[in-house]
Order: sequence, then structure tokens, then C-alpha cells
Amino acid sequence: MLDRRKDRAMGAIIGSLIGDSIGMGCHWYYNTEEQERDCGTWISDYQDPSPSRQDTWGKVSKLRYDLGLKSGDVSQTGEFSVMLIESLYENGGVYKQNDFTDRVTRLLKQIDGTSMSGRFTDRAIRDLWKNRDAGISWGEAGSDTDTAEAAIRAINLVARKIDNQQQLVAEAYENIWLTHNNSYVAGQSLTYALAVAGLIQGISLSDIRAHMSQLGDDKYICDRTVSPDIRFQIGNEAAQMGANQELDLDPVVVCRLFGMNCTLGFMLPAAYFLIHRYPSDFEMAVLTAVNAGGNNMARAALVGGLSGALVGLSGIPRRFVDGLKNSEHYLEMADVVTN
Repeated sequence: MLDRRKDRAMGAIIGSLIGDSIGMGCHWYYNTEEQERDCGTWISDYQDPSPSRQDTWGKVSKLRYDLGLKSGDVSQTGEFSVMLIESLYENGGVYKQNDFTDRVTRLLKQIDGTSMSGRFTDRAIRDLWKNRDAGISWGEAGSDTDTAEAAIRAINLVARKIDNQQQLVAEAYENIWLTHNNSYVAGQSLTYALAVAGLIQGISLSDIRAHMSQLGDDKYICDRTVSPDIRFQIGNEAAQMGANQELDLDPVVVCRLFGMNCTLGFMLPAAYFLIHRYPSDFEMAVLTAVNAGGNNMARAALVGGLSGALVGLSGIPRRFVDGLKNSEHYLEMADVVTN
């Protein structure tokens, strides 16, 4: 039986991959009627990407279908997370940046720098591809775009059991900066990762704001999170409204109001709201993120990391773990990484 910290750490890693994968099959619907027509009135499990979608983003679904992606596969964002997990696993939980970037380089050689290559290449990785192709060094080749990939990837670094907080923060931030070098976005990404780390440590949702405030007293962290506002976002009034069941709020609508697009600043408030709404229900938290549409894949991956850290691997419905392709390998790696 896993100890509670390890259970939560493995839950964060696997939970995020599950969110990414459930979102992959029904990604980027901005029209509710089209989403319900193609995916059902309530998306409740993994789905194959459709080759026949007629909406604006149907071409991405067809790309993934033509590549042979099926229900339970991860997106390119998921691939980056898996590469980091594999790097940590093969190095006994030690983060070696050169090992990770060597893996990324191999993936970059398999794509052509356009969006419609690989499992769909987002702007951050297109910018990275272009900059590396131009000879720009790692650490300077990242993108200034405001997307969620680096935040999602950082879960795997903070899930490790490392007593040296500054080392944990430094390694997470350095990894974030490889692909996202806008200081505000990097700060948002790091703050999210630190929130996941706090939940893994056993900090309750009612205490998470005070915990994040205390972290802000550390100058090293403060200098890298840019603004106190983003450190408090997980426990702010908007997020806490999710816990108020007397408010007649439709969580799906709330996610849409925060914003359906790919901006991390839209998705994090929705993710924080959902874990307050469903603090002990991984299924409802993640599926609500998916059913809200838009960039539901990234939103669900963010929620999966947070909710997995709250409920632990033991609190994730078994069908989601079993339905995630290569889950046994991911579990084996997560077991080593979280030691």
C-alpha cells in the first residue's frame, strides 16, 4: 500500500496524463451544439479522434486520426510530459537537463515546424523548433507564448520527494523556461506547479492560500513568480466560490466564462475553481473541464494534476487508469520518480 504522500504524487502525474488523453479525442470544440452532436451530451470517457468533424478544428482531429491515435493516447503535450518522466525514471529521479533536451531534440527532428506535424504542434513548440533550427541555444530558444504545456510538464518535477525546496523550484523553473520564456507565463506555470506540490505535501484547500503566501516570503520563489496575484490565485475568492454549493453556478458555464482559448491565464482560474467545486471527486473535476470545450485538453490536464494530488492515485477511478494507453509503464515510472 502506498504511503499518502506517494499516493498523491503518483496521482498528480497519472491524473494529468489522464486529463490530457480524455481531452485529446474531443479537443477544441467552441460550439456547444457541435460538441454534443459529435461527442455526446456528456463526455464521460476516452474517445477516438474523429476523421469527419466539420468544425474549424476538425482538421486537427483528422490529423490525429490519420496518425492512428486512438482513445487513451496522449497528445504532443502529453508526449513532452512522458519524455520528462522517462528522463527522470532512467536517472533515478534526478533531473538532468541535457538528458531531457536530447529527448526533445529527437522529437523535434520528427516534425517540420508547422502546426500540422506530429500530433499537432502548438505555437510554443513551433517557436522552439524554429529557434533551435536557427542555432539558438537551449535556455534561450523558448517561446513567449502564453500556453499551458510547461505548467503541465512541471508536475513531474515537483512530484519528486526532494527536501531541498530551492532545488525543486530551480529545476522546475529551468524546465519551464526551456519552452516558455515569458516571465509572467513562466511565473504562472511555476505557481501552478508549487500549488500541486503543496497538495502533494498534504496542504488542504482551506490552507493552500496561506501556504502559497508563505512561499512568497522566499525571495528566490518571489523573484520567479513575478506577481503575488498569481501566487494567491488558487485560493482566491473566485476559486473558493466553487466550494459554495448554495451558489447556483453551472461549473461548465463557469469554465467557459473564464475563457475557452489556450491562454494559461484563462485555464488556471477554471482549474482552481473546479478543484474547489469537486475536492474529492476526480471524475467530475476532470470531466467538467473536458465538457467545457475550447482547449479542454490542456484544462483537463491541469485539473488532473491538481485533483490527482488531492485524491491520490487511489482516488482516481480505475477505468481511467486502465483506459490510458501504456498506463502500466507510466505507473512503473511514476513509482520510481516519486520515491
